[in-house]
Amino acid sequence: MSIDLEDIQQTVIYIPYDGDEDVDAPEPPLALPSVPIEADLGNGPQMRFEAYKAAWTQCLERVKVIVAELYSPVVSDVMDRLDNVHSDVLPGLPFPELPVLTITDLSSGSLFLEYLGAQLELESDGEDDVAPMIVHHLYPNDCLNITSAMKNLISGFVDRDKVAPRRRPAASVAPYDLGLLQAWYDAIDIPRPSLAVLLHEFEQFDANVVQDMLYICSLQVARLPLTFILSLSTPSPSSYLQASLARATLALLRVYHFAVPSGPEVLHTVLLKTFFDPTVDLLLLPGPALLEFIENHYLTHAPSLGALLTVLQVAHLKHYSTEPLSLLAHATPRLAPSPTPAELHFLEALLARLHSPDPSATKTPLVWSAHAKSVSVLLQAVDAAREEFARHARRTKLGFQLLTLVVAALRGSASDKTLARWTGPAAVSRALDVDSDGIRGIGNLIRKLSTATLDALLGTLHVYLRDLPHEIRTVEAESTARSQIVSYRNPSGELRGEIAEWLEGYLADLLQPLEDSTPLWGVWYTGLTLFPSELINPALRPSVIAGLSVPRAYAGGGNTSDDDDVDDADDLQALPDTSILFAGYVKAGKLINVYDWFDHFRVVLEGQRAAAKTAQGSAKGKAKATPKGKKVTEDEERWKLAVQARFVRALHELDYLGFIKHTSRGGGGGGRKGEYVLRTVLGVLE
Repeated sequence: MSIDLEDIQQTVIYIPYDGDEDVDAPEPPLALPSVPIEADLGNGPQMRFEAYKAAWTQCLERVKVIVAELYSPVVSDVMDRLDNVHSDVLPGLPFPELPVLTITDLSSGSLFLEYLGAQLELESDGEDDVAPMIVHHLYPNDCLNITSAMKNLISGFVDRDKVAPRRRPAASVAPYDLGLLQAWYDAIDIPRPSLAVLLHEFEQFDANVVQDMLYICSLQVARLPLTFILSLSTPSPSSYLQASLARATLALLRVYHFAVPSGPEVLHTVLLKTFFDPTVDLLLLPGPALLEFIENHYLTHAPSLGALLTVLQVAHLKHYSTEPLSLLAHATPRLAPSPTPAELHFLEALLARLHSPDPSATKTPLVWSAHAKSVSVLLQAVDAAREEFARHARRTKLGFQLLTLVVAALRGSASDKTLARWTGPAAVSRALDVDSDGIRGIGNLIRKLSTATLDALLGTLHVYLRDLPHEIRTVEAESTARSQIVSYRNPSGELRGEIAEWLEGYLADLLQPLEDSTPLWGVWYTGLTLFPSELINPALRPSVIAGLSVPRAYAGGGNTSDDDDVDDADDLQALPDTSILFAGYVKAGKLINVYDWFDHFRVVLEGQRAAAKTAQGSAKGKAKATPKGKKVTEDEERWKLAVQARFVRALHELDYLGFIKHTSRGGGGGGRKGEYVLRTVLGVLE
């Protein structure tokens, strides 16, 4: 191996991996990547990771339930149509029609198709007395031409039969011949399944290939029950089919259209039922800043529930990797009465947070002293704070739901601009935490309601409060509210003002900011913390340039060196090779002479070498005698080769990143000399 390393003719050297020296060592536990936290427990990162997993799993399962509720009606209609699509045929048709179902999903997401696919798979594994269904998925890359399209369509069904007899090539039909699928279908035991083909991203398919495929399949639809399901993201599927398919092809199809719920209403429904349902207690609630980012990102950039899940997961990661006390979200760790130094720092930070910004009226100096003297008492205060926040959040969520019902009743009598302050979770949360007016003014809008509308609103509120779970319904405030609503039923004109005033006061009493619940609210609530949008939509060019210019600060999350008085030369010598080369790149013109660039690189490395020798001599005391003669010459040659190799490697890295463009030598074409390279990125600030 050493011979290969010293041979400069070797272009590639393979160094086999021998594994870790200590194979029996246990794997380190997973932890969230985070900036160093001074007041932290020894296993704090692992505990925060466990808290993150618990919170995100809880949130994800809840979102799945809400999404299933939104998609179930459409999926049920699609399933019903698939069950009857080949039996519900109009009599007297001159030729059989090929059933085609279009599913319009304006969010362009795959979440609905995944849910539909799961239901279709359940249908295929259904009861014995029901004909099963086999679903095959086709993508644009599977149908580049008619031959590959038919081959992939047929093989998707035929290859499912793993016990099929092996066919002799000489006696077999072509793999793209529909007769092969017909023969396979005829050999299946009764009851024979229906065959469904789901075309994902239908707009990306070649229209000519699709027309030929539909025509071929329509010829056998009487004997082969094929159904095509088209996934579209256009608002008008019928217009798109008429524009992309010929009239002769459309005449062969029997088309059914289905639309997936989308738009701001879907987003508001998911957020309200996930985070603001009083019957559900989540470990992390979003604040107005996060809700506003979610709404803006959904409506402007990615109107899909899949993108919503991504944003929510990143928000959970951000919270549990930056909030030191977030490890207390799910459970309180049990600490010994005599804490270690690390635990002591953590407890001091916890005590400071629990009594910040200043002790409230209910926290007397005796309470602070009890928390400071006893670890168990302090941890019991954390448990009490968790219960208090849950109780406060439950009342706030109830206020969210009741306000939503009131705003829905005000539609038609008040303008959308007026109701925009309380429409959607982001607006209500902003009015709750930031807007000083809150829900002030909603009573005036309630006074303008007609008697019939006001009575219907009171009935809706009463039914909602009555149907709450027992542990929430038995709370004194809710019981009093239901009694008050009953007394206001069938209101007269004189009671309208009294009802409006009471309802506004009741909502204001429920909708209290979560920051007022407990000083530890930041453990379970994001508040006004901004969402790190660069993690969702990063600025690649500034990130790459920052990583090359200040690699240590960039890799350290923005942490700079403690010594701010270091000059540029010392900073340059401390950089990696690629960053040193990039520093010369920034100072050069549009054309860079490679030899001058290399000379600048060599000078910096010489400075690194001299500084290393000086530091080594200072550490060992008196320096050894400098070797002379042949050994010095060999060392210098080795050093020069190493500098050249490091330069070439750094140059290749900049080339791979797209910062340079090689010029060709002159050959009558006016090309420049080969020792020049062209800068592709200009205007880079040093």
